Amino acid sequence: MGEEFLKKKGIVINFLASDLLQLKKGDRVPSVSEYQTRFDVARGTIQNALTFLKEIKAVQLKSHGHLGTFIEAIDYGVLQEYALSDTILGTMTLPYSRLYEGLATGIYEVFKENNIKLNMAYIRGSKERIRSITNKTYRFAVVSAFAAQRAIKQGEPLEIVVNFGTQTYLSEHVLLFKEEGQTVLTSGMRIAIDYSSLDQQALTKEIIGDLPVEFIEMQGHQIISALKDDHIDAGIWNFDEIRDKNQQGLQYVSLKENQLEKAMGTSVIITHIEDVSMKAFLQKSINKEKVLQIQQAVCQGQLIPQY
Repeated sequence: MGEEFLKKKGIVINFLASDLLQLKKGDRVPSVSEYQTRFDVARGTIQNALTFLKEIKAVQLKSHGHLGTFIEAIDYGVLQEYALSDTILGTMTLPYSRLYEGLATGIYEVFKENNIKLNMAYIRGSKERIRSITNKTYRFAVVSAFAAQRAIKQGEPLEIVVNFGTQTYLSEHVLLFKEEGQTVLTSGMRIAIDYSSLDQQALTKEIIGDLPVEFIEMQGHQIISALKDDHIDAGIWNFDEIRDKNQQGLQYVSLKENQLEKAMGTSVIITHIEDVSMKAFLQKSINKEKVLQIQQAVCQGQLIPQY
């Protein structure tokens, strides 16, 4: 009997912590009766679970009589331990540019400031990162707004929960050429295409249009070396890597005016549409301004990236 009570109390603590993660200071907390109906457990079990969360300083509540009970203070880091896994698992692209290094550093820093454990996996290709969210391997992923919007439009169970704004994912794409002085694509060219990247694939196909070319499949980071080794004639890639590695001597044409570029240059965080607690947690914990300040400091060489 006592063991069963403790087991049920633990489950209710988990439910309550998940629910509280969606609230903020000043919000009204559902009554014990409301929670009792929602979780279908005894009143005493709800009261014991709430008492436990208050004792560990996860939340401070104050009753306002008939108006209800309201949150006076809330510690999302403590709530995470009881509502989510001990460590939040996230994923983003490999930080091969300063912009990505800055973004990774900023995200880690705001998690640290909120006393939240984070383990980030770095996965090439937006398709794989999106798949990791749809199959619930990771709790959140950083992708471009374009990749997220396209996946959602195709019916993937995803939701954009944080939008960092334009030119936070990349500054622009460029069309690289093997031959010096080349500025336009011509028939029969060997063109690099990265099918693991929704952005690079879509932009490449839009630029090519109906022009008869030979697509050469490869990962985006291989494009520069493939051009130098005469394996391809042209390919689209992230200008940030070219600039950061002082390879501006390559022949390229800017694609900054392309209509897809704004969404492709915007960083967003996505979660599974069913992961309500993760969504609320990220929306309340991620200080976008702080992340962007850190990103810029890393890009300008004022801060050493740490991630």
